[in-house]
Amino acid sequence: MGFFSGLFKHVTKTDEAAPSAAEVKNINADVTLYAPVTGTLLPLEEVPDIVISEKVMGDGVAVVPESESIVAPCDGVISRLLPTKNAFAVRMAEGLEVYVTFGVEAMELKSEGFTTKVNLGDEVKKGDPIIITEPRLLSSKLKSTITSMIVIKSTGDIDKIFAATGKCHAGVTPVLWITLHNKAQ
Repeated sequence: MGFFSGLFKHVTKTDEAAPSAAEVKNINADVTLYAPVTGTLLPLEEVPDIVISEKVMGDGVAVVPESESIVAPCDGVISRLLPTKNAFAVRMAEGLEVYVTFGVEAMELKSEGFTTKVNLGDEVKKGDPIIITEPRLLSSKLKSTITSMIVIKSTGDIDKIFAATGKCHAGVTPVLWITLHNKAQ
């Protein structure tokens, strides 16, 4: 258990084993999020950034990227777009906000190696390109190129989050399933 674990109550539950393909079909998720980048999935605990690995902002999944395009993991509106161009958030119709951030210590590059394809307030669809990265440049300048996708704790009545494992394809592979406490009847 890390330092921040004792300070913040975890609302979500990805501590449990990742669901198998058969179990995923049985999850009655209210929201499904798709891979923001092509690569290999990791639990957030393996991200070399204490704020992410301790789930201070929320729970989710990380990806070791194998592609240069970071896409919208769901339909929604771009609610945050950092000036450093390495991170963005999408607010969904359900009121949940999903934050996607590329790399560890990428903010120090001040947008070098990143190109954004959207603006704050733009509507996006699952799979729309949001950020294009320069992998060669970034891999030589960053501590890590891991991309994290976090469901922000304060944006919804989250009951549980289930995360997938294995390989994923940007905008195609479902990687997070969210159940909410108060489902609309």
